Amino acid sequence: MKNNNGKIMIAALAVLLGGCASMSEEECMVADWHALGFEDGAAGAQIAQLSRRRQACAEYSVRPDTEAYRAGRSEGLRLYCTEQRGFRSGRAGQNYSGVCPTELEGPFLSAYQVGRDIFMAQHAVDEVATAINSREEEREQLLDDITDKSARLVSDEATRDERVELLADIARMKQRHGEIDVELDNLHQELALRQAEYNQVEVNSPYR
Repeated sequence: MKNNNGKIMIAALAVLLGGCASMSEEECMVADWHALGFEDGAAGAQIAQLSRRRQACAEYSVRPDTEAYRAGRSEGLRLYCTEQRGFRSGRAGQNYSGVCPTELEGPFLSAYQVGRDIFMAQHAVDEVATAINSREEEREQLLDDITDKSARLVSDEATRDERVELLADIARMKQRHGEIDVELDNLHQELALRQAEYNQVEVNSPYR
């Protein structure tokens, strides 16, 4: 493959940039369509990326070399459609758009699913952790509000009607504070369970 090292570097950059198909006039005029195809294939882009590149260059009356692009993309897909890349894609929560050729798709998908399982297990942990943080913040805010309202309750400026309202507010907030304590106990138990599930899925993974 011609200038393969340079193409691999281009492919790595494409992964980081998300395979953007926007092209300037100069880029369209000097485009190496084989290299662009390789870039898109190595990034796991669908063939529709060629249409987006075609549309970008049509403004400058430049037509892509479709044959060269497709050939380069096929080469790039062989860099993308590997077990390790499948695992990393799944682990990162990326979607798979069915671009791998039949002979490479089986191993890719198997590894992708392993990575995806770890991603979902981690997501479950993160969701519970986020819920815990939210409840803890709510609890701290309630304590601050209870302190403020209690200070107002005993102040000389508070009217009788205001004190009645303050007492009701304080009672309501204390009740909610107790509810949050129960919710936090349950969430911490769930977090331990989700963390154990995540650890087990990660340990069972044949990929790192």
